[in-house]
Amino acid sequence: MRLKAMIPLMIPALAAPPVQAEPPMANFASFNDWLGANAHGVRIGADGRLRLAPALRRVAQLPEGVVWAAISDGAGGAYLSAGNEGKLFHYTGGQVKPLGQVKGGIVFAMVKLGQDLIVAPTGEGKLFRVTPAGDVKPFADIDAKMVWALGLMGSELVVAGGTEKGAVLLLARENFSRRLAELPEETAFTCMAPDGQGGWYLGSHGRGLVLRYSGVQNGDRLETLHATGFEEVRSLIVQEGQLFVGASNGLANRFASGNLERREGYLAEAGSSTKGAVIRLDRNRVPETLWQSAQAQVFALSTWGSQILVGTGNRSRIFSIPLTDRGRDLDPFGVIQDLGTAQASAFLGSGSDLMVIGSNPAEIHLLSENQATEGTLESRILKGLPIADWGRAYLDVDAPSGTGVELQYRVGSTETPDGTWSAWTPPLRSVERPNMRPARFAQFRVKLTSARGGATPVVEGVRLHWANRNLAPIWENVEIMPPGLVITRTAPQDDIGIERVPMETQKLVPALGYLGTEKRSFRRGAQAFVFRVSDPNGDQLQFRLRLLPEKGAPIEMEKIWKERFFTFDTLPIPDGKYRLEVMASDLPSQPFNFAATAMWKTAPFLVDHTPPVISEFTATPEGEGLRVRFLARDETSLLREAAVSADGDQWLQIAPEDRVFDMKEERFEVLVPRDRMRGDRVTVKVMDANNNEQTAAIVIGEMGKKR
Repeated sequence: MRLKAMIPLMIPALAAPPVQAEPPMANFASFNDWLGANAHGVRIGADGRLRLAPALRRVAQLPEGVVWAAISDGAGGAYLSAGNEGKLFHYTGGQVKPLGQVKGGIVFAMVKLGQDLIVAPTGEGKLFRVTPAGDVKPFADIDAKMVWALGLMGSELVVAGGTEKGAVLLLARENFSRRLAELPEETAFTCMAPDGQGGWYLGSHGRGLVLRYSGVQNGDRLETLHATGFEEVRSLIVQEGQLFVGASNGLANRFASGNLERREGYLAEAGSSTKGAVIRLDRNRVPETLWQSAQAQVFALSTWGSQILVGTGNRSRIFSIPLTDRGRDLDPFGVIQDLGTAQASAFLGSGSDLMVIGSNPAEIHLLSENQATEGTLESRILKGLPIADWGRAYLDVDAPSGTGVELQYRVGSTETPDGTWSAWTPPLRSVERPNMRPARFAQFRVKLTSARGGATPVVEGVRLHWANRNLAPIWENVEIMPPGLVITRTAPQDDIGIERVPMETQKLVPALGYLGTEKRSFRRGAQAFVFRVSDPNGDQLQFRLRLLPEKGAPIEMEKIWKERFFTFDTLPIPDGKYRLEVMASDLPSQPFNFAATAMWKTAPFLVDHTPPVISEFTATPEGEGLRVRFLARDETSLLREAAVSADGDQWLQIAPEDRVFDMKEERFEVLVPRDRMRGDRVTVKVMDANNNEQTAAIVIGEMGKKR
């Protein structure tokens, strides 16, 4: 038979056929879709299209982790300072050779004076001359503890840095230096570029200012051109009267850490925390932000052909930004290479190529104007929930003659690919099903090739499909609530209210830990349950409920129950022991033929509607009081409470003779003081564990006669 709940509960809406979710998929068609991908030889455009990139090759490595400064040697090589102990290196002839070491700390700035190097180690307040043979000699004392940039002005040096009192700009020559300008409000001047009129453009740390020092012959003035809103201006370049500014937040910490970012967000929306930006000041010094990033910081800028290159960290990606407005309208920016280090920290000319310096680890790369003939892009890691069958990929490709695009898959059980992952599949065509085992994680690789110089395939987009393996719900428990507690979504209209709840249950209600939307009340005969169940796939669940008597057939309660709690009225069923069987199903979120179920049966609970029986009730005057005796018995439940009233007003709680409520039958004897008596009637009441209550009364003098 089917038992209808008699207590007003939440009335479920008429069940509509479950709407199946779209199958899991990932679409890679915009720039941000490729965030987290590793590209080598593949250009990612602002429109999300993939093309072959300019060729890049690594030509050397340094034994130190970080390259702090790099300048051209004028012959296709470079001088570099690396590490924290003032070590200098010379890259020439395709090899890195130690040059020398200067006293002090890190060398952030170098300049070539004739055949020698002038370097400024941190904290020394000195400039040193280093000869091609590696000999180190003092050059000049300077009033700066930290030097970030050195420039040449004829035979003299311009020194940009900071002291304890703020940013300072100095002029220096051998055994001589003097102050040109200072800005106490800023920590230091961090970079500079000649303005072509005898002065210098300067960047600062603190408020990230762009400034111009006019030079002695032009008034010896320092003026602010632009406040970037960033902590630091890292790089400045001048191109046809325009000034391009690389600004960053938190740059020093990132540069020293060497930790790779796992995710980057470019062209961040207003209001997000921007870490780096490239700003253009036009000939009228009107600022315009050309590019910005929520994760990547700017370490270096350089012009290269008709574009600005941006060296970033902490993913060492090289961005390109067209120099012209028309070029930016067609293609605002793109990622043209990823060094595979933490930072792309400097650009130097090297014949027809561009030398790119990487840090963490320290490496030297050459970027060519020629296009790579092959490039690969490895996608971000795709995740099943919790394990998936990986399906077909659809490629939208334009491949001219002589070019091609291949796609491969691999799968694994760890979030970062390691030796336990599968090998890459053979190259797949678009719509071809990969032959892979079910796995939690997957990654695809796109390979672009070209046998024709200058020709490149174009990947417009990649769409992938998979199916998450459905796992059954996982039960933790079904909690059996105290008898009489009602849990509903809305309170019953004839709710008795919390004030009628037995004291033990009242104390329990605030500690039940519900979500706050359910209503709790009390009703004799009610029995409530709370379901503690989760689904590994995050699916919506429904429940089938059956009542299992100790003897007899199961009683159907609900077939499609959506709440995580359930209350029913026990009054229509006989007293006895029962269990609740709850079958959880994820059918609302899964196709019918793949739905999974899990069952839980509660521990036995009692249904008891019959109140206790009171017998052997006597009330006998004794001294200054009244001796009350009676016996209480319940057929099903333990007794839990007893009280006596001899004044018709207040109840006095009493305990059984053995002091403990632990039996179905308890004997009571109590002496009621005379000051608690009024009239000739004595009343007692008892309650069992299921809140069934019985009372009895006698008139004093009518011993044993119940009223």
